[in-house]
Amino acid sequence: MIRRVTGRLTIVLALGATTVSEPWAAPADKVRQDAFELLNEGVAAVNRGDYRTAVEKLERCASMALNSFRAHYYLGVALIGDRRHADAIAALRIALDLDPSHLQAHVAVGDAFLNLGDTDEALAEYYRALKLRPEFPQALDGIGRVYAAKADDVRAEEHFKRAIESNRGYAEAYTHLGDLYLRLGRLDEAVALLVEAVKVRPDFGDGLNRLALAYSRLGLHNEAVSTIKEAIDLEPKVPDHWATLGEIELDLGLLDRAAGSFESALAIDPPHPQARAGMAEIARRRGDYDRAAAEIGIALEDDRLRSTTRKWLEGRLAAVSSEKDRTAEIEARIASGAAGPGDYRALAAIHAERLLWESAAHYEALGEPTGPEEERLAYYLFRAGSYREAHGLYVTLADRAPSADLEVNAGVALARLGDDLGAHEAYGRALAIAPGHSLALLYQGNALLRLERKDEAVRAYRAFLDGGGRGEAAERIRRILQQIDPTRAEPAAPDIPALVEDEEPAS
Repeated sequence: MIRRVTGRLTIVLALGATTVSEPWAAPADKVRQDAFELLNEGVAAVNRGDYRTAVEKLERCASMALNSFRAHYYLGVALIGDRRHADAIAALRIALDLDPSHLQAHVAVGDAFLNLGDTDEALAEYYRALKLRPEFPQALDGIGRVYAAKADDVRAEEHFKRAIESNRGYAEAYTHLGDLYLRLGRLDEAVALLVEAVKVRPDFGDGLNRLALAYSRLGLHNEAVSTIKEAIDLEPKVPDHWATLGEIELDLGLLDRAAGSFESALAIDPPHPQARAGMAEIARRRGDYDRAAAEIGIALEDDRLRSTTRKWLEGRLAAVSSEKDRTAEIEARIASGAAGPGDYRALAAIHAERLLWESAAHYEALGEPTGPEEERLAYYLFRAGSYREAHGLYVTLADRAPSADLEVNAGVALARLGDDLGAHEAYGRALAIAPGHSLALLYQGNALLRLERKDEAVRAYRAFLDGGGRGEAAERIRRILQQIDPTRAEPAAPDIPALVEDEEPAS
């Protein structure tokens, strides 16, 4: 995601006078007044995330007030928001010529260089700000983002923490440290930081955006949707928020809704990379590979792209092209009658990648599955909602070769059929084979909770956490225990019944 410059900007001094010598020019006081109004309008547009309007207003202001620091500084901020980072650097350099000691301008230049992928120049600019004011939180946060971009997670974490210590009210540092923890799988810490970010600054759109993504990772889709809609209400002109809503809807399989959200992002920023990639994914899932490639191509034509974003899009384009070619080759062999079992299995895998589970199961069955292929067929059947067929196949495979994973999967299928007692017994068989099996403990807790055997469920959940359970599942279980564990010291969390509905096959 492209980082945006956020924060409420206010004007504290009027613009300096502009000399107008031409006889046909407007009077100097009229020019000053017009420039001042343009600056006010431009800053207001930045505050609401309407960067295109902000750039238009502030460019006019800067051309009228050549010696105004604020006109060039806010223009640079608006250009960063519009992803025109090279232009932003030029505007900010003028601002720094007018006020070389302005801390925020140095940080903004560093942000622009970082978005261009020039980490060395970005780092140098952040350190210039630190020389002017040691432990300046925005500069420390910028240095943290440089190290995060370089995958130096230890130094990134150190600088984000220093930024927070320097200013407990600086919400961006909480958000960026939360981003780092999300990437590292430290979800409980990430969520806590992101929640703190929006507590510190309730009007922080980027923080709400990241929190929505974290909720989505945890499977808390209702919370994710409500949080990103809060960001949209706050900043309706920011395309990132609409694109994130589209991603959440795409994860839920709501393709039409996701398309509508991505289109809202594209109405604001036509080549927006996240939204174009989302539209490409919708087209890919529908088998329209040419449309998918065209969507990514539009994004790649944008010369404002960060280098990392460009590489990511190029990888997506290559994957779409490869899948198109493989699909065409296999379908041609099937049409000619020359296809073998391996072709059907390969086509099944492609359909599974597009989340077309019924057709994936159909083609896998035509591939004459045996052994591992039968387990894959059971998985496709489960995903297609054919839980009874999946359960029967898992039981057959477990009878043939006892396995904790197969017993877990049989239990998951029974849970989806509403047979919680049968699921509980299947998880028990899995634990008899592998006493510390993480998923068996987790799902045992879910089954026991649905059976209203709360004390036993708490013991199963505690055993899951004590055994090293981590990631999304661990964070969900901590939230469940806040509700049901009588020994808890924390206040009860809001009712989140969906947390116990997340059983998935072990493989």
